[in-house]
Amino acid sequence: MAFKGVLYLYIALLASVSLLSYRKGLYLVWLTLLLFPLVILQTGIKLHLSLMAVLMLGSVISELRFSESRSIYSGFVHNNLRAILLFGLVSLCVAFMSQTVPLGTQLRIVLNEFIAFSFALQTFLLLKRDANAANTLLYIICGVVIFNAIYCTFFELYLRFNPAGAPLYLALGIYDEEYMVDAVESERGGLDLRAQTVYGHPLSLGQYLLVLLPLFLMKSKVWLKSLYVFIITVLVVLSGTRGAMAPMALVLLLGYKDAFKKVLARFPLVLLAVVISFSFLSDRTVKKMSKEVEPYIASLQFWDDQKQKENDIQGSSMEMRIDQFEAAQEEIADNPVFGRGYGYREYWQNKHNTFHPDLLGYESVLIYYLVERGWLGLLFFFAMAFYIYKLFRKETSNGLFIKLIFLGWILSIVMTGVRPLTLLFVCLAGSIVCGVNKLDSHSVVENR
Repeated sequence: MAFKGVLYLYIALLASVSLLSYRKGLYLVWLTLLLFPLVILQTGIKLHLSLMAVLMLGSVISELRFSESRSIYSGFVHNNLRAILLFGLVSLCVAFMSQTVPLGTQLRIVLNEFIAFSFALQTFLLLKRDANAANTLLYIICGVVIFNAIYCTFFELYLRFNPAGAPLYLALGIYDEEYMVDAVESERGGLDLRAQTVYGHPLSLGQYLLVLLPLFLMKSKVWLKSLYVFIITVLVVLSGTRGAMAPMALVLLLGYKDAFKKVLARFPLVLLAVVISFSFLSDRTVKKMSKEVEPYIASLQFWDDQKQKENDIQGSSMEMRIDQFEAAQEEIADNPVFGRGYGYREYWQNKHNTFHPDLLGYESVLIYYLVERGWLGLLFFFAMAFYIYKLFRKETSNGLFIKLIFLGWILSIVMTGVRPLTLLFVCLAGSIVCGVNKLDSHSVVENR
């Protein structure tokens, strides 16, 4: 009860700020989503809404008090009415036509999704007309990245203790080990721990930073951009999340393609320098270096089961994913179009007090959404992702960074699990790119 009381006070604080300035309220809500552990964000408040849903809904309502904002929202709804109606229709069809999860539970999940999309839309529309807000949110993300770096270094690397892991769950009275993740003692490849900071799972840390990474590939001071890219790269590697590391490598390659072209142009000289350098090393040193690097490379080669066994890498292999996909199709064999219903994974785990023996952690969006929402929901998800991409793409003259955000996101969720806030952060990153692009365009016009 005392914990709930603190949350009510926090809601009152945010509501007060939002009433004074909905922009500042929106910034505080994003800061909350970026820094609060998921177990706190998902705490139920009133009317079956979670804390984060209450905060996001309050932020949207605080802006809709103004007739100008209502006009902007109504214009967007009018221009995208068919897509919005289709989203509602598909969501309700899955909820009513799926067979397993209680209807009330599914409708609550659909409502929470609708609120999250409304908040993402609020951010998008705000940054379209107030480009300076994009820089404010970018500064907030810069602070969050630094916070995660300090938190990881001090608690996870130095103290080998994560207050936001199992200790937080125990303090909140959650004793079910199936839901407690404390990765400080986990191993992956050549790492003897997996960073998760405040995000409750290493995969969350990896995915969240992956979709925010392209923001730091945009124009800025070279040393500052390099610093943030380095910090994010290290944190993603420390998370041990192969489903984030491999897409990150591709995002960096495309983001720095001009620099890589220069390197490739001088490749013969670089190769010669490497060969000469290695010629001065003893065979023993070279073998030792190769042995130390091999586990890191093998951890990326999740498709090579033999490599995983040789390097004692635990986690989902390609063979496991194929088995899970086959199990997913068997799971919905009696209702392949609509699946088992929203929230089926948690529903099954709560009912049986363990993970599903065949689906385990639902290691890909192809498995997770197929089981939850059937073939209809899975295909509609990709159609919706493409539609959101097109919305962002229309607002930018240079679509490279939008492409990098969505490329990293889609590759990650196909390769590994879907995390609760990843899509929200994709929308945040896309909105910031649009806002910064607009601000840069204005600067160019003024300089002329």
